[in-house]
Amino acid sequence: MYGIKVWSSDNKNDWYLLRDMDDGIVHVWDKKEDVQHVQQNLKCKKSAITKIMSSVIIDSALHKRKQIDHLEYFLK
Repeated sequence: MYGIKVWSSDNKNDWYLLRDMDDGIVHVWDKKEDVQHVQQNLKCKKSAITKIMSSVIIDSALHKRKQIDHLEYFLK
C-alpha cells in the first residue's frame, strides 16, 4: 500500500500523510502508478510517495473503502 507525504513548509520534519478532510482517514493506493497520478495533480510545496506500513492506517483505509463499495452497490 502506498500513501503520499505532504510538506506544508520547508522544514523537513513538517510533513503529514494525505488524508480525507472529512474523516481524517489516510488515503492509500494499491498500485504505485495510481498514487503517482494523484501526486502529479497535487498543488503543494513538496510531496513524496511512501510505503504505508502501519496496520492501523491500512485497516482504517480498507474499512472505509469497503463501506464506500457497499454504499455504491445499494445506490445503483
